[in-house]
Amino acid sequence: MQPLLSKWSKRHAFVDHLARASESILFNLVEAARLRQTDKKRLAVDYALGSTFECAACLDIATLKSLLDHSAGIIQKNHLLEVSKMLIGLRNSWKPHKFEENKSTYSTKETDQTHSTVFHHEKLDMYTVTLTFYRWFISTESGDALSSTFVRSIDALATRVLLNIAEGNGRYAELSRQSFLDMANSAAVKLAVSLDMGARRGLWSQQEIAQNKHLLLRVAKMTAKKDY
Repeated sequence: MQPLLSKWSKRHAFVDHLARASESILFNLVEAARLRQTDKKRLAVDYALGSTFECAACLDIATLKSLLDHSAGIIQKNHLLEVSKMLIGLRNSWKPHKFEENKSTYSTKETDQTHSTVFHHEKLDMYTVTLTFYRWFISTESGDALSSTFVRSIDALATRVLLNIAEGNGRYAELSRQSFLDMANSAAVKLAVSLDMGARRGLWSQQEIAQNKHLLLRVAKMTAKKDY
């Protein structure tokens, strides 16, 4: 990932996330090898898997922002897919009841001009709806330019929603998965408030605000705890 990271400005929120997540894969793999208790070894691999999915989501953002060629993004995501399969195999070797990842959920079938499905989380409605919102945001002049602290804060929140959905998909304990969805939920709600603030600044029309707040409402409902 380092050659890619060196090309991109840290003004884009995903760049720092990608740097940390790529390091996390290696650090947690080393930690898993060091530990002796099976449950702790599996937990370390879970962290590495979550970071792998987070990296894949970062590549989706880079593609949406036209910082990464679509075909190059697919190649990089398929490299990450191979890493995830090896991590799952390693995790299974330490677990009495093996976790089986459904390989049929992974393909490189083209879905549209800007996005192809490689990982399972890319098929989740909450993920695709967030991508739709993100695509609108970066298509606007303010979103593309990242010219102000306010706009960068929206970019950071949208990134947080997407990455937490992806990383949560890599956590097999229900409690752990929900904690990531909770963070995505919180960021989605803050994004809705930010759109209202943007309307007052004249960044977007009321129609644009209404359409995209509806998308955020869908994401918020899908990421909320079921007992709310």
